[in-house]
Amino acid sequence: MPGGARRDPVSETFDRSAARILERAYAKRGQWIEIWLPDPTIRQRSRWVNQGINVDGPDNPSVRGRGRGGVDAKTRWGRAFVRSVYYLHKASGHSGAVRVQVGRHVAASPQFDPAHPERGGLPPRRRVRVQLAAGGKRADAAVRRLGDRDRIWTDDGREAARFSDPALRDWA
Repeated sequence: MPGGARRDPVSETFDRSAARILERAYAKRGQWIEIWLPDPTIRQRSRWVNQGINVDGPDNPSVRGRGRGGVDAKTRWGRAFVRSVYYLHKASGHSGAVRVQVGRHVAASPQFDPAHPERGGLPPRRRVRVQLAAGGKRADAAVRRLGDRDRIWTDDGREAARFSDPALRDWA
């Protein structure tokens, strides 16, 4: 990564599922593609809490403009999925902006047993939607209309409010 920055390690666990939803979005440009994002398992929670990351914690994006603009990923777990989607899209070479929406939490179905998920029932989860929007001149014009509080870069190339600040990350 440029500047010695490293990817969010939690987001890397989502690369396979993020790649699948992106491929579907690329095939249906402009349409919302939906998936269910299951809550982390006990094993996943334990793995990340041992590294100082609370995946059940609130969504705290590592930007100085917290709470303004951007995606409301609801939890740290949801933020990791969103980061994976954006990272893979940027690396893909596909044009167009990716939009991501993370929905409300849905409780597990009564039949779901976290100790035996293979027995059936639906785990606790969130609906996530991804859309590939058109790129080109119209997209560039839309970005230029945004204020600096809703952008990563200013027109003159300086960091804007949505720029990710490594000092605000929960990983090294």
